[in-house]
Amino acid sequence: MNRFVFLLMLLISPFAIAQTDDPFDEFGDWNDVEGLAIKTFRSTRIVNMQSVENPYPGELIFSIGHRFGNIRSGFYEMFGLDLATIRLGFDYGINSWLGAGVGRSTFEKTYDAYLKARIITQDAGLNSPVSVSYYLSASQATLRLIYPPEQDNFSGRLSLVQSLMVSRKFSETFSLQLNPVLLMSNYLPEIQGPASKLSLGIAARIRMTPVTHFNFEYIPQLIDDGYDNTNPLSAGFDIETGGHVFQLFFSNTQGIFDKAHLVNTRGTWENGDIYFGFTITRVFYL
Repeated sequence: MNRFVFLLMLLISPFAIAQTDDPFDEFGDWNDVEGLAIKTFRSTRIVNMQSVENPYPGELIFSIGHRFGNIRSGFYEMFGLDLATIRLGFDYGINSWLGAGVGRSTFEKTYDAYLKARIITQDAGLNSPVSVSYYLSASQATLRLIYPPEQDNFSGRLSLVQSLMVSRKFSETFSLQLNPVLLMSNYLPEIQGPASKLSLGIAARIRMTPVTHFNFEYIPQLIDDGYDNTNPLSAGFDIETGGHVFQLFFSNTQGIFDKAHLVNTRGTWENGDIYFGFTITRVFYL
């Protein structure tokens, strides 16, 4: 597996270096006028976790996310390529501090929506050494015949996720983010009852070239709640190509929205339970 990741990096690097004049690169620097740290991460989503970033005001981001099957499935399933989970989503910058988004995933035919509010922005003068954002999302599974009759309604199928994202851009090369995450659900088919789950997301960005960034994230549980769920661990690349951010990554979870990776992660990297995925984003200005 490590040799495969190394080979992927070798394939990507020449392409990224050839794009050094890409206009996206200018957005990576500090804002010299206000001294604010911008583009702590290169997208609104790191891999599974949301980043501290919001779309700019009036900016509409259309994203297409694919998460394929387990690469251990071999040639018969083309190493998971025959078994895709897909999410289509829209993110919109309402103003300078508030963003919103909606999406639909094939996993349990789930609709999701979120609000993300920037509370504090890091500035170069160290008056604020970190950026802080609050995130609230709701998801509604619409797959039939997985909920008992008494829970087969809007509130029974509803899950809420809250997170406080704290990030610091140490330099143009390195950023770090911590996310305490609380999941609340009136009913989870996985445990056949209501649930709350507390986790801590840890994510980092390392700039490899002006338009290529390596991302890492890990989301351990803070309390042993008895779920049959393992901690999501993911790594991948952001590649900026002018108007697009192309994300390639590997993860031990197949879910693309909050509840799915917090509750439905079963595999481990140690056992070779790895899913390849990618996300393509396109920016529109309204």
